[in-house]
Amino acid sequence: MSSWQDICHFKRELQAGNIPFTWRLKTLPDDYKSSIPIVESCGILSDEELEITNTSASILVPRLQTGDLTAVKVVTAFCKRAAVLQQLTKCCTELMFGDALETAERLDEEFARIGKTIGPLHGLPISLKDCCEVEGYDSCVGWAGLCFKPVEQHSVSTVAQAVGLGAVLYVKTNVPQSMMMSDSYNHVFGQSVNSLHRGLVSGGSSGGEGALVGGRGSVIGIGTDIGGSIRIPATLQGIYGLCPSASRVSWRRAANHQEYLIPSVAGPLTWSLDSLETYMEAYCSSSPWQIDPSLPPIPWRTKLTKLAAGKKLKLGFIHDDGYVLPQPPVQRAMNHVRKLFTEAGHECIDWDASSQPTSYSELWEPAILADGGEGCKAASNLSDPPQPLIEGMLVGKPEHKLDVAQRQALARKILEYKQMYAEKMLESGVDAIIAPVLPWVGYKPKQWVVSNQYVGYSAHWNLLDYSALAVPTGVIADKELDSVEACAGWKEYSPKNKSDEFNHSQYDLDLVEGMPIGVQLVTGHYGEEKAIMVAEVLEDLRRSLQA
Repeated sequence: MSSWQDICHFKRELQAGNIPFTWRLKTLPDDYKSSIPIVESCGILSDEELEITNTSASILVPRLQTGDLTAVKVVTAFCKRAAVLQQLTKCCTELMFGDALETAERLDEEFARIGKTIGPLHGLPISLKDCCEVEGYDSCVGWAGLCFKPVEQHSVSTVAQAVGLGAVLYVKTNVPQSMMMSDSYNHVFGQSVNSLHRGLVSGGSSGGEGALVGGRGSVIGIGTDIGGSIRIPATLQGIYGLCPSASRVSWRRAANHQEYLIPSVAGPLTWSLDSLETYMEAYCSSSPWQIDPSLPPIPWRTKLTKLAAGKKLKLGFIHDDGYVLPQPPVQRAMNHVRKLFTEAGHECIDWDASSQPTSYSELWEPAILADGGEGCKAASNLSDPPQPLIEGMLVGKPEHKLDVAQRQALARKILEYKQMYAEKMLESGVDAIIAPVLPWVGYKPKQWVVSNQYVGYSAHWNLLDYSALAVPTGVIADKELDSVEACAGWKEYSPKNKSDEFNHSQYDLDLVEGMPIGVQLVTGHYGEEKAIMVAEVLEDLRRSLQA
């Protein structure tokens, strides 16, 4: 049997060989920061292909449906851009270019034969996080022991339904080992870096998706989220990422016991808000509950995506949850968003987040660690010798394992907390809660793993099973506006705990200058349409400010 190191080497060689010679960069520059200028100047993509990859799904879909664009032309453009981004960011795992182009050819032939499209997303390329099972391809999620073991059929959930909508699958994207970290590094495919700054992480666990979509190598990417894994990469790359309530988007995969306590959810990452809405409307309008009986029969409610004429929003703002103080650019972005809404006449109140840190440590973490690390240990032991765990993963230890009675007790506590919060939301009358996704702006690769980093700002909403949409704010880290001198109290601040201390000590404005800052819009249980509505209001306010 080959060692796990040999397996990783073979897998990477095979992956590199799947990039056509004419799509390979002649040299990899060593002095660049953002991948995007290299992608757009390398000459591998034609002007038309660059235009296609810089066009939102809401425009591509009608052009595909009328035959103005062929599926082959669109799929080729995104395959080429993904190939270049892979060489710059290591954002991909499985490169499915050959099968994607064959599928696109079949779609074009069928369109020519019958004169109509196959599904509402006919010919639109969609990228998938590595854990999404695609027939004939691995889903190794960073484990050598799962390499060269292609799955026999599409997962019944998001993958099969995307194909049914007419979408074309062309790449799968990088993740941290076992998907329990906010830095997408694993032994098999290496380190995925930020498409806007190669010296920074792309986030996790949908970090490859974040880098690919952020570099416009995908117009719609599907990630998963159990504690921020869609929203964190989206925020770090300045794009949109929707974490829906569980079962709004089908996500059935190999059973992990703790998922019955806090379910992992699937959702889209996009660089434009209308692309996100295009996907969600197509998906929810296709009656996915007929295929997956775990889904509630909730079609897409277009009316809820628009703010009624004359109506003003009531919004709760979390500027600091009392456990980890956000870094200065994050504070400024929150203040900026609040000012935009306030000046437009919307009611903005401070939201009491005092229960957030305790619910994180006493409910979310025990639920996530409930298997005692047995799942990761089993995956590690698939290799001989066992593949080591990467430092910093959120993995349970034997003392964290919960038996059936303990799981039931924890489930009761989680339900009680959900009930309390539902009453709080109802009593307040807020339309949405606006909060940071992260208390930090960006880290160097592998910096996150040595931290006592806290993801309570994002994980709290998974615990409650609330819809949460990460959105860009237009704010970027600024050398003058975000200096320690300019941010009142930051220099003198006394951290409250290890996570707070790490977050404070690692603030490096020279490193993160120019990086985008996002926030999340939290709209309650099955509030996906409302999240888009609030995001559209924010976009309109941002456009008005720019004008």
